[in-house]
Parts: sequence; C-alpha cells; structure tokens
Amino acid sequence: MQQTFQNVIINRQEINSIEFEKESVEISLSPGGEETFEILITNYGSPTHIHFSVSDELKGQIAFLRDNPYVLQKEYISVAARIPQEGRVLTKGQIYITAGYGSIKKGFPVQLGKIDSKSQEHSDDESRIGNQEEKLISQRSSVILPVKKLSHSRSERGFGDFSSFIRRSFTGSFSTTERKIPKSVSENEKLPLNIAFGGFLLLVCLFFLYFILPSSLQFEVSFAQSLLFSILFVTCMIYILLKIAEES
Repeated sequence: MQQTFQNVIINRQEINSIEFEKESVEISLSPGGEETFEILITNYGSPTHIHFSVSDELKGQIAFLRDNPYVLQKEYISVAARIPQEGRVLTKGQIYITAGYGSIKKGFPVQLGKIDSKSQEHSDDESRIGNQEEKLISQRSSVILPVKKLSHSRSERGFGDFSSFIRRSFTGSFSTTERKIPKSVSENEKLPLNIAFGGFLLLVCLFFLYFILPSSLQFEVSFAQSLLFSILFVTCMIYILLKIAEES
C-alpha cells in the first residue's frame, strides 16, 4: 500500500469546508528521483467533486492520477512526485484543493527535495564568517583614535585671519556660507567696511608715494593735513581690526 502523506477533510465544519490533517508536507527526493504517494479525501457531507492543483513552483514535479475526483465518503488520490536530473535540489510550493465548484480554494505547503548537507555546512560557515566580520567592524568603529591638533602662534593666526579677511572683502565674498562674522552684521555694513579699506589703502599709497617720488615731484604736507591723515589712518585701522576680532 502506498504511503498516505496527507488527509484532506471536507464538509466537516460547514458546507464546502476544507481541513488538512498536516499543516505542511515534506517529500525527500534527490535530483533524478521519483516517488508515488497518496492523499486521503474524507467527506463528511454529501458527495461532491473536488479539484487538485499546484503552485507554479511545483508544476511539472507534482502530478495527480485524478485531479477532479468525485468523493462519496473516502477516496485515495495517487500523487506522483519527481525531480528532474538537472532540477533544483529543494523546491517549496503549495498543493491546492478546490471545492464547491470553485467557490472555496485552500492549500498546504509542500517541500519537495532535501537540503544538501554540504551546502548547508557551507552556508553555515559563510554566516559564521559574516558574523565575525561584523563584530570586527563594530569593534574597529568603536575605537577612538587620538587626533593631534596643530597649534599655531597668535601672530600666524592673526596674519591668516587678516589676509583672508582682506581677500574676501575685495572679492565680495561675504556670503552666508563663507563668512564667520555674526549674523547681526547686515548688508548695510558692507559700505563702511569697503570705505575703511579704501581709505586705508589710499593713505598707504600716499605714504609710499611721499618717499618714492623724486624731490621735484614731491608734494608738501602741512601739519593739519598730516594730523588729519593720521586720524583717518588710525580710524580705518581700528575699524578693520574690530571687524577682524568679530570674525575670529
């Protein structure tokens, strides 16, 4: 007598109800193997037709001797299971039973084939290696490497701030992405800052011209003019230094 690997119960709970004795079925076959089983149909109601079908994964591997039997009380349906020689080692799918002329359809999982022990060991080794690599990565990421900070002298920092400040001022790069001055500095403060830089450069140029020009072309400067130039020079310098201090 062939092995019965599933018992299907119909019409026990209600009309066209379908129940399975086993939640899932495993059929251990190797590629190239073939075996025949039986499904027992137990009917608690009036005689009826039922229909057998399989999911797409099991098509061509599960075949029914009668796929639309007429069940009185008990019927045994022969099922042939096979795996092609070049087929998959393990296939998972569903066997469906339809009752009530298509109104009720229910299935149970079927695992056809068997897990290769070598491939299982290989996958276990890969998962173990992967877990070890993840642990190493997490340990490395948790290590805090000391960062050596370079210290600069106050004069070098001040000179760098001053040169960058002048460069940004004349290139008009006082944008919100580059400037470090406080947000309280509005667009209206650009004008006095540019005037201060212009006056500073003008006074420096006049100072050098006074000593570079020949005596015949030198211009005379009175005490009042020199005092005024000095006041302007000091005012521009103080304003620029204050802006540099605000920036740094």
